[in-house]
Amino acid sequence: MFNEAGKGWCSLAYWQSGEWQVIMERLHATEYNPPRAMLFAALRAVHPDACRVVILGQDPYPDRDCCTGIAFSIPPSLRRYPPTLVNLLREYQADLGYPAPKNGDLTKWCEQGVLLWNVYPTCVIGRPGSQHWEEWEYLTKEIVEKLDGQVVFAFLGGAAYKFHEYVHVSKFVKTSHPSPRGVKLGFDGSKLFSTINKHLIEMGKEPVDWELDHGQPQHTNNQPTRGQKEPVLSQHNSERVSEMA
Repeated sequence: MFNEAGKGWCSLAYWQSGEWQVIMERLHATEYNPPRAMLFAALRAVHPDACRVVILGQDPYPDRDCCTGIAFSIPPSLRRYPPTLVNLLREYQADLGYPAPKNGDLTKWCEQGVLLWNVYPTCVIGRPGSQHWEEWEYLTKEIVEKLDGQVVFAFLGGAAYKFHEYVHVSKFVKTSHPSPRGVKLGFDGSKLFSTINKHLIEMGKEPVDWELDHGQPQHTNNQPTRGQKEPVLSQHNSERVSEMA
């Protein structure tokens, strides 16, 4: 299964570890998000040699319809956004001055070498925080160590921030998580995107072009600007939050 991680990541020692064996056994016995075919979509989307930014979140959206295997991103056809993504895109608009994008697909960022990774890549469907297994931490640790000195890291929330101890060379950004519970504890107003670009420039690298396609919206309840009421998500497409900042 480690071949599903894509070229460049297959050399990670993790795939030969006992921790990965434990993960496979546990996943075999449960239904989880994202679906197996998407489990390592984030790694497939960004070759390690091309990676220049790593944004670390917590775990996948509990709603199967929202999951893509790429942290924070949702399928472009999805018409309602999880609250975490609403908050992420509010900061995107406030920080960079861009209009609301037409959908919640963030793969344009991946195409520029931005790895969007959840430190715990799975959860039981409908149960956020349900698979915060120590065995997953070994994979995230190795990814961080592999990319240290090459990228700018952004740790969003406490679950992600504990991996900062494996960063010895790279610059990094720390904020709270953009979930409803964490957004007001540091993420809101953090200027996440421009700060990442500032660090990239200091490293002699090209800044990321964060601008997403903002053509005609394909969804209802587009992301509000600050001060407007947050979209009401249906129970089916809502995000239940467990993470602390």
